Order: sequence, then C-alpha cells, then structure tokens
Amino acid sequence: MDALTDILNTLRMSSSLYFRTNLTAPWGVEVPAKGAVARFHIVIRGNCWLQVGNETEWTPMANGDLVIVPHGTSHRLVNEKTTEARPLDDVLQEVGFTGSGPLVYGGGGAGCTLVCGELAFDALGVHPLLENLPGKLYVSGDTSYNAKWLDSAIGFIGHEAAKLDPGAHAIICRLSEIILIQVIRTYLATSKEIVPFLSAFTSSRIGKVLSAIHAEPAEDWTVERLGQMANMSRSSFSNHFAELVGMSPLQYIIFVRLQLASRLLIETSKPLINIAENIGYRSEAAFSQVFKRQYGIRPGEFRRSHTRIVS
Repeated sequence: MDALTDILNTLRMSSSLYFRTNLTAPWGVEVPAKGAVARFHIVIRGNCWLQVGNETEWTPMANGDLVIVPHGTSHRLVNEKTTEARPLDDVLQEVGFTGSGPLVYGGGGAGCTLVCGELAFDALGVHPLLENLPGKLYVSGDTSYNAKWLDSAIGFIGHEAAKLDPGAHAIICRLSEIILIQVIRTYLATSKEIVPFLSAFTSSRIGKVLSAIHAEPAEDWTVERLGQMANMSRSSFSNHFAELVGMSPLQYIIFVRLQLASRLLIETSKPLINIAENIGYRSEAAFSQVFKRQYGIRPGEFRRSHTRIVS
C-alpha cells in the first residue's frame, strides 16, 4: 500500500450531501466554519462568486466549476460580489428547508444551481496532509482536467442530485470522496512550490521511503537504512526528509505508529501489549510512554474515552 492511500484510509472520510440549490438573483449565503471537514460546491448551472475566510479576492464560478474548502473555513457564495451574504442557518430557517428536495432561495432573477456537500474526517484525523492543503482547491470547468472522468463524475452528481432516486445520496457521497482524492493528487502533481509534507509525495526518493514506513510501521527502521533506500547519505537524507516532511525520519515513524495505534485502540479490543507489538514496541510500558508523550494520556485512558467498536 502506498503512503497516500494509507493516510487517506487513516483519516476515515465520510461524506454527506447538503443539498441541491435553486438560487435566483439576488442571493448570498455565508457558510459557517466547521472543524474537521472539507466542504465542496459544484456549479451545475449559472454563475456565482466565492470568497473564503479572510481572503479579499473573489473567485468567479460557472458551469462545471468545482471548489473544495478543505479546512472547514467559513466562506461566502453570492450572485454578485456586492450582494450581502446572509448566514446559512438564517436562510434555511427563512425558507423552511427541511433537508428534502432543493434549497429554493433568492429574488427571482438569474438562476444558479449548485450541489453542496461536505466530507468529514475522523476527529483523530489531524494530519499534516490536511493541514498543509491551501485554503481552497479550485477546478475550473473550462479547463481540461488530466482525466475526462471528472467531467463525467460532476455531471453524474448533478444528474443524481436532480432526480434523487433511491441510492442517490450514497452515489453522490462516494463520488465526492473520489473527487477529493483526485483533486489532492493533482494538486500534489502540479504545485510548483515546496509545500510542507505535501511535496514529499512528489519526490521519488522520499516518496519511496514514506511508502516503506507506512507498509511496515513496526519494522526496526533506522536513518541509515532509510537513507540507503533513498540512495542518499545519512545526513543528506535526514536533512532532505525533514525539509519536505516537516519532521525527522524517526519522528515520522513514531507519528505513523501512533496513528495506527490510536485506530487499533478505538476499533479493536486487542490487549495493549499486542497493539504495542503490532506497531514496533517490545513492551507495553515503552508504548505507553511514547503514546502519552504524543496524546497527553495513556493508551488505556485513550481507549476508555472513545467509543469502542470491538472487532
């Protein structure tokens, strides 16, 4: 399994469809901030403007455009930049929206149809992959994406959102998860600047090391071994890894191990000593010490504080 796949699996994404909109000018909506989610908006018909967080610039959006706000930052969608954006909750209350059917709102002018939704991440999913994504990920419908499937996926989402046949929400949610992954992959491939953590995936040497660590987190890794894998000297490898990943090789190994451990603590009933051995520690005491240093509590306390799903 490659590193990016393992990280995305660890984040445990879950999608939900907000609604399909029938908005008519003048209209403006402010979506409130929400932690541990990525929100998306797809323009199916018409035009609008987007402004994210404290940004001063506005992004024009038209048919086929897609935007993902990966940090759950508040943002505004309006028909014109001069239109006031009202809080989303106020709009929903005003029109009596119950979650069934489209959200119909506005002054009766030019129309705009959006499909809006969110992808939630596990509360444990605070990860540098997400933290270092930009404030918005925008894909224009006017430009050719690196695969025609995105146009088809967006069109399919629009079709399903319009009809809402049985199973439509499930289809939209699965497609939105796939779209987020592909947009992240494309961002990684096209970014021309060094972005903390994210740029590590575009380095063939460091990417190879990341995949090895994620495939075998319990392995007795050393900086020397990993440097040899990258065909670099120990010092050059260590410096280059830290520059791209944002932590030293050994720090990252511990990070990956504890991410896996936290998941095993929540989702299984395995004894602590078995979890310790699964992630590369020979004793429960050593595992507990490292875990507490990272999370502030011991593994047993962590398990008791979370809902357990016994395997």
